Amino acid sequence: MKTNKKVLGQDLEAIISGGKAEVEVVKKRKIGRPKNKVTKIQCPFHLPENIVQAIDNNCRGNKSVFAEEVFRYYFDAHKIEY
Repeated sequence: MKTNKKVLGQDLEAIISGGKAEVEVVKKRKIGRPKNKVTKIQCPFHLPENIVQAIDNNCRGNKSVFAEEVFRYYFDAHKIEY
């Protein structure tokens, strides 16, 4: 059985502008336990090739964590407050 939609004498723009549609704001719920937010700032360095190669060989996958460990060790050894 076929049904025919009746269209009144209005054009499409009039039908669209006459609607009461609203945009729904959906907040995504974060999954998992809440993590502590630590403020970090990106700081690029210009290093010699041999130091970059040593970082690549010893970083265990994450260069930022490796650099943080090295800086903490250096600051602790020289009693620099951070």
